[in-house]
Amino acid sequence: MPSSTKYIPFGPNGAVAFWIPATDRIQDQSQLYAWAEKGIKTIVCVFSEKGSSLVTELEETLHAGEWKLFALEVPPGPETNESVFFSSWKLISATAKSNVLFLIPPEIAERWEVILSKMVLASYPHIATGELAAWFPSLAGDSEDRLLGEFKSYASRKKAPKEIPDSTRGEFSVFLKELPLAVSGIELGVFQNGNGKDSNGKKKIPKIKEKSDEFRTLETKPVISFDTVFSGEKPASNGTETVPSSAESENKAETLPSPKLEKEKAPKKEPEKKAEKTSEEALRTSAKFPLQLKLMAVISLLLTLTVSTVILYASSEFKTNYEVRVLETNFSLVNILGIKVKSDLKDIRDKGKTLTEKLLDPKGPGAYADLFFRNEPDFLLAGIYSPQGQKLKKKVVLYNDSYLEGISSNRNELDAAIEQKESSLIKSVQSGGRIDNLTPNFKEPTFSISVYDASSNSILIYIIRSERLLSVFQKQDINVPFLINGDGDLIAHHDLQLLASQTNWADLPIFETMLSSVREDSQQTRYEDSTKTKFYGSYQKLGFGGAGVIVSVPEEKVFEMVYRIQTKNLLIMAIALCVALIIVFFLARNITIPILKLLNATVEIAKGNFRIGIRSTTRDEIGVLTDYFVNMGKGLEEREKVKDALGRFVNKEIAEMVLNKELTLGGERKMCAIFFSDIRSFTAISEKLQPEEVVEFLNEYMTEMVQCVNETHGIVDKFIGDAIMATWGAVRSSDHDAENAVNGALLMRKALIRFNQGRGGDKKPIIRIGCGLNFGPVIAGQIGSEERLEYTVIGDAVNLASRVEALNKPFGTDVLITQDLYDRVRDIFAVEKMQAIKVKGKEDPQQIFAVLGRKDDPDRPTDLNELRKRLGIEYESKKKAKAGDAEEELKYEILD
Repeated sequence: MPSSTKYIPFGPNGAVAFWIPATDRIQDQSQLYAWAEKGIKTIVCVFSEKGSSLVTELEETLHAGEWKLFALEVPPGPETNESVFFSSWKLISATAKSNVLFLIPPEIAERWEVILSKMVLASYPHIATGELAAWFPSLAGDSEDRLLGEFKSYASRKKAPKEIPDSTRGEFSVFLKELPLAVSGIELGVFQNGNGKDSNGKKKIPKIKEKSDEFRTLETKPVISFDTVFSGEKPASNGTETVPSSAESENKAETLPSPKLEKEKAPKKEPEKKAEKTSEEALRTSAKFPLQLKLMAVISLLLTLTVSTVILYASSEFKTNYEVRVLETNFSLVNILGIKVKSDLKDIRDKGKTLTEKLLDPKGPGAYADLFFRNEPDFLLAGIYSPQGQKLKKKVVLYNDSYLEGISSNRNELDAAIEQKESSLIKSVQSGGRIDNLTPNFKEPTFSISVYDASSNSILIYIIRSERLLSVFQKQDINVPFLINGDGDLIAHHDLQLLASQTNWADLPIFETMLSSVREDSQQTRYEDSTKTKFYGSYQKLGFGGAGVIVSVPEEKVFEMVYRIQTKNLLIMAIALCVALIIVFFLARNITIPILKLLNATVEIAKGNFRIGIRSTTRDEIGVLTDYFVNMGKGLEEREKVKDALGRFVNKEIAEMVLNKELTLGGERKMCAIFFSDIRSFTAISEKLQPEEVVEFLNEYMTEMVQCVNETHGIVDKFIGDAIMATWGAVRSSDHDAENAVNGALLMRKALIRFNQGRGGDKKPIIRIGCGLNFGPVIAGQIGSEERLEYTVIGDAVNLASRVEALNKPFGTDVLITQDLYDRVRDIFAVEKMQAIKVKGKEDPQQIFAVLGRKDDPDRPTDLNELRKRLGIEYESKKKAKAGDAEEELKYEILD
């Protein structure tokens, strides 16, 4: 590649895009080799509105199957994002992992960096800003965002298209189209001369082939990917950008050696082994996921989906049911507690009021107070206090001294408790009454009820033991009831530590909801505390001092049982699944073992071993299939025997067509090359040998000659004693049938030279042959009857080839061709023009030519005399017959 060649990673498959300025013509063959050495298999000829004259030459020069050629038309106006995006992916899909070369005309050289950047972004839209500037100097600075920002945004929203619509031409559309190339035909025996052209004067393009024993590959690929290129590495800055390739790290790519006329014999068994290995690998690949595994997977999946669906549905229903039940329980509990607490508070206030009236009696409480405390031992204090600022002043206070002595307490401790709660108790002046928790201020769980008497401007205070109240607020399963006053202070709860620590839950959402509610009946809500724990709650206001009863239950406790049952169900499902898998495993074995035997038998049949040692062990469909498979193997064995036997009598291609019933009685008109050869003086040779020796000698000779026909893609039509008739193009035609036919005759010439080495004498005579070739129309097909058919060709062209073969003897040559054949190979083979002849059945004289060799073969004879000397042909022109010998029945006449 020229030093000005530039490159960039292209597409997600690791390919590389090269671009160079376009020229009017391909410079020489070395330029094509340079492309091939870089792993380039796709050429994109970029157009502007001016067009390009290079496309026609590329279409005629590149070979289909080895190269791909695209035309990329760039519009004069700004290109649309959609046309660039789909054209890019169409090109990426066509090139796959191979590299691509863009030929850029001068008029769009400035636009090209932007267009190619967009094509790169189509498959890699998340390239960091500034990365493309390392490859394209015109995108430095803010140019990249300004020129590519819109397309990058468009490409980032698109995905790789599964179906790419056909491109359409438009004023603003990039148009991409694949162009047809010349079909690469059979090139056996083609030599390349020094200027890179064949004997026809056409340029020969280096083919990118897989590695083989005969050719060295030109396929090398730059080791460049997006991961490495866009990770901070920069291209070479010395002006000469190079691409690393496998050819540089190992052996440098060499030019293809010219195929030789005489191929080296390769072991015949290697292709068969390779085919067997390929078949076996294909069969193994198809069984990547065994049937047994599939059965277990499908049944497991079905069982899991079914049972999981049932479990999830049942759990969902149970969860809904259980939630409703818990909420109903919660609601009922708060109703019951609310009624109970309201009743107790009213009773306490009534009893306290009666006692207070006695306290105000001028005669004094007297013995009534003692009687009251004996009947109501829960009352520890009942008193009348006068509010004076933020302090309370005693007026009349009665103490339950007998109880205080029983708990080793005294009046001072009760007074101290009231003194500590003065600020809260005075609030009853505004609220009319309140409940307060005195447990933190006294040695036993107690609470106070304070009621404001506006008529006397005094506060009635009762201190009561909490024991009876707390018994009501014990935890009910998962429901937690508690009593709370208007300030959020906890009054009653099953946890005494919360009471002793003066807990305040004013920040609870349910308290705020209850406080703002104007209704005093029971209500429900769902809330979340400061620890993000979710609760279901019910509340009921007591109508005294803002206090209320609340019953809450954590949501996780509500569904704990649901989750526990769900876990048990999943565990049962897992156990059931394991049991099912064990059962399916043994059941699948009864199905898969016979199938695996059939698979192994299929592999053996693919290898050609038709005797398979399997038999049916069941009476189901698999057993029937096994019986039929064994019979099929026997049938294939018989068919192969017939095919092998038939292939020894006719060409293998014809045998295959006969077995496939592709040949029927009749024929079709075709253009083909016809070949006849004959051994000179065979009658004299056979007289000196025994019949067995004649057969052995002919078999050795025929083996060498038939191999030459087969190597050049010809077909042996028949053996006529010592004569051979062959055709090229009768079964399957190609553009190289004429060339291959002459190549076959030249291979016979060299094979005969090798055959004659070491021969001499009566028992091993030296052989001379004559070959006649013609090209023309024939009728090719099955000729004969329904009982006995023969595939052959008939026609005037066949007769002429036979006549020409007979002329080798009078002319002292070994290979003669007709004018029709010569017209098709004149640029390939060196010939010497012979005298015109007139053959039987032809009015016009026929021109024939003696073949010296290929023009691209430097070792070919320079003239006919040198050829005769090499072949040992004794020839004297004065003995040349004027007409055919008597045994030839005057089938030809040599003209002056």
